[in-house]
Amino acid sequence: MTQTSPSTDQLQRPHLLLIEDDRDVRRILCDELALEGFHVHASPTAEDGLHCAALHPPDLILLDLGLPDLPGDEVTRQLRRLTDAPIVVLTATDALQERVRQLSLGANDFVMKPYDPRELLARVHAHLRRHGRSAPLHIGRFALHRGEHRLSFDGHDLGLSPTELAIASALLSEPGQLFSREHLERLIWPDHTCRNALNVHVSHLRSKLAAVGAGDLLVSVRRSGLALLSDHPERG
Repeated sequence: MTQTSPSTDQLQRPHLLLIEDDRDVRRILCDELALEGFHVHASPTAEDGLHCAALHPPDLILLDLGLPDLPGDEVTRQLRRLTDAPIVVLTATDALQERVRQLSLGANDFVMKPYDPRELLARVHAHLRRHGRSAPLHIGRFALHRGEHRLSFDGHDLGLSPTELAIASALLSEPGQLFSREHLERLIWPDHTCRNALNVHVSHLRSKLAAVGAGDLLVSVRRSGLALLSDHPERG
């Protein structure tokens, strides 16, 4: 029986929607989240963000309340009608009344501006873990838990970072197929050049696979690229 390989769309990185009108804040947040391994769509207005949420449902939304085209309350209300993805509000005020109102409209959490990147990333990861609901996708002895954004081998959670998961997912979209390093870099960091970073993340991925007896499944061919087998080859 032939196993059908999942498409790269099925194995995509966590998709975050950032709705923020400040260009500098938007750029900094996009860079930080992309380097952490997330796919980020950045919207400068409420209208664009709502359109994106309807067309490409995100896994999590980061929402600035001070948008130029719609009041924050209305944006939260409309987003909640479109998706059940966690909404993390970026706010410059810690007023209790505003927090209570946003929570009643469907927001899940708040991050105060100016924010600490470590706190923001920790909250994003926590909400993605809690929100995970989809059944795992099995590829050989691997299981991709898409809603929880994690990969396991023979039931053992590999504990991958978002970037390591993105690399493994790309390779598992065609098990055993060689991917050039340049192609992987374009998939993982479409807006960045991170050649040395890829080597570091691949090394970490190999170590985590080795810890569960699967280190030899990650194949590296000089001048050709990388491949990830879904199972150990049968020996005659």
